[in-house]
Amino acid sequence: MLVHDVIRGYRADDSYFSFARQFVSGMISLRQLQRIMCLGDLGIQYALMSERAFSMIRFCDWKRASGSEFYPKRFEREQNARRKYLDAVNGFDSEGIDIRDLMAGRVDLNDPRVNRSWAE
Repeated sequence: MLVHDVIRGYRADDSYFSFARQFVSGMISLRQLQRIMCLGDLGIQYALMSERAFSMIRFCDWKRASGSEFYPKRFEREQNARRKYLDAVNGFDSEGIDIRDLMAGRVDLNDPRVNRSWAE
């Protein structure tokens, strides 16, 4: 079994779950989902997976998070993400693969449109 001390990835934000729900419900294509998931403005998270990782953590300092300072930043980040989302979706993707195609087996899982890099 492969064990990692720390896993780094996109934050498990509600926005990402809503993107996945839209794909599963047939509202967006796989290509649109891939574009959206690469927007990445919603932040990075770290998951500590081992005792070794936890043992390396040391308290350094703290800072009070003022709502009047951080709420406008959060609001602006959310608005930016919504604009990028709309640009990435950009209407109905008539050439794209959707969940119904995958579930019905109409698309081979080796199709390059399924396995393409998410960074494209």
